[in-house]
Amino acid sequence: MNNDKPIMGWAVAGTLFAIINLITFIVANRPIGASTAFPYIGNVIFPAIENEYWKEIKTSGFWEAWFLLGGLIGAFITSKLTKTFRFTLTPIYWEKNLQMGTVSRVVFAFVGGFLLIFGARMAGGCTSGHMFSGGMQLAVSSLWFALFAFIGGLVAANLIYRRRYRD
Repeated sequence: MNNDKPIMGWAVAGTLFAIINLITFIVANRPIGASTAFPYIGNVIFPAIENEYWKEIKTSGFWEAWFLLGGLIGAFITSKLTKTFRFTLTPIYWEKNLQMGTVSRVVFAFVGGFLLIFGARMAGGCTSGHMFSGGMQLAVSSLWFALFAFIGGLVAANLIYRRRYRD
């Protein structure tokens, strides 16, 4: 299978995602999001730390934990169907062009994941909550978030991958 060709067109994917988001609002009475799953799972693992926030996220965190698991399973099935599945801790590009091995990749992933979750909790929502659900509702805070997330992504990609295009 040609890896450069999308599995489906952007219009079809966008329409399907909008329908899923609408169904989520109707059935779960909440927007699509993911970051609440992490403090939820933390409170499930360490119940002695139960706090006021736990009461607030008990229902939504449960739902979001299943949402994330479904995303993981869906990604696995899609990668198997498209014959693109590959288990690796370090992408080939990181090893070859950035001279970074498994340890540095795991450290980057952990620090980046921690900063992402910390930022999501500080912002009151994650990228999926802000950009997808908030963006579909035209929430001003979500539109600002999306703008700066894209700018940050462009800057980070330029810093990490600029050598690829210079050579």
